[in-house]
Amino acid sequence: MNVLTDAARLADAAPVKVLQVVHGLPRGGLENGVVNLLNGLPAGQFQQSVVCLDRRGEMADRVAPQVPVDVLGRRRHDLTLALRLARVIRRTRPQVIHCRNWNTWPDTVLAHRLAACRSTLVWSFHGFADGHWFPRRRRLASRGLSLATDQLFAVCRDSAERFARLAGIPPGRFEVLYNGVDCRRFAPSAQRDALRAALGFAPNELVILTVASLTPVKGHAHLLEAAAQVLAGTPRQVRFLWLGEGRERAALEARIHDLGLDGRVQLPGGSDQVPRYLAAADLFVLPSQLEGMSNAILEAMASGLPVVAHAVGGNPELVDHGHSGLLCPADDLDALAGVIGRLVRNDGERATLGAAARMRAEQIFSLDAMLMRYADFYRHAAVGATRGSSSLGRQ
Repeated sequence: MNVLTDAARLADAAPVKVLQVVHGLPRGGLENGVVNLLNGLPAGQFQQSVVCLDRRGEMADRVAPQVPVDVLGRRRHDLTLALRLARVIRRTRPQVIHCRNWNTWPDTVLAHRLAACRSTLVWSFHGFADGHWFPRRRRLASRGLSLATDQLFAVCRDSAERFARLAGIPPGRFEVLYNGVDCRRFAPSAQRDALRAALGFAPNELVILTVASLTPVKGHAHLLEAAAQVLAGTPRQVRFLWLGEGRERAALEARIHDLGLDGRVQLPGGSDQVPRYLAAADLFVLPSQLEGMSNAILEAMASGLPVVAHAVGGNPELVDHGHSGLLCPADDLDALAGVIGRLVRNDGERATLGAAARMRAEQIFSLDAMLMRYADFYRHAAVGATRGSSSLGRQ
């Protein structure tokens, strides 16, 4: 009876109006999650729009036609950006304004004040762009911004606790909303042999895939030294394949050549065929020195791949060590080489871990589960807006 009553109430209620504020929609994990949210929440229950503070980005082409996309073209030291954003807020009159990561927070807080409309302001932390860089002035500003923000959340518990500790914000201010992965788009393939052949993989070749930008924090240089150990210690035909682009490419290519690993460690660049590569690979490795909530790991798990990763950030919340993958310390090269080598040698363990990873993705981290979490969160936030945002999470 309660379920039927709730369903009827939701059907009769007006859609919750949500304004998403992002820096832009280029290709990236955060941006992919935003697009999934824009397209996935039921249009009859949520009326969404999005503002790109900087530029539009190629992933905006994936946004459903009924979702308006505003681009404000932020300039360096743009003193009028908050005014332009306030105009969008007054025009759309959202019940919930949701901005993400630090580069949207100050201008959205100011625009929210300037617009003077009754909306619940939400800020979410998705991780640092590169390393632990977080200067003192930003820490102090974060405390003030948090007092002007109704709800705070992070995409994993580690990120919430780490940001709260750095900024001096009570950890209890943060909720945790895990990301989700489309388990239909990322899934094992029934035509795996044909897919491998189409991608140029040999029948007996073991392909170890990494999907990450070629930047220092992603740890490719560390993985390369581990790969040299693995390749020297196995008679199997093994190829390391790294999808991604970034400023480390030239240095990595030079080191690959110095180690004599040309052809065995390959950097084909970015790709829009990541689901196909994941479905065709044998093992996924993410050597990041720092992570928040890794969409790359989620996609690998949904694809039925065992995951090897460093035990940093939110990785231990995703990978059930010894059950759906293997974790190792970030500063231990021999440990990384050891767990990769272990799975290279053990076909049965790879299959068992991969099946468990797929099940874990479906049960806990699916896109459907993520959408339900966000729907509940936004509905609660919208109720706070009608009562007055001061009744929400500020402390």
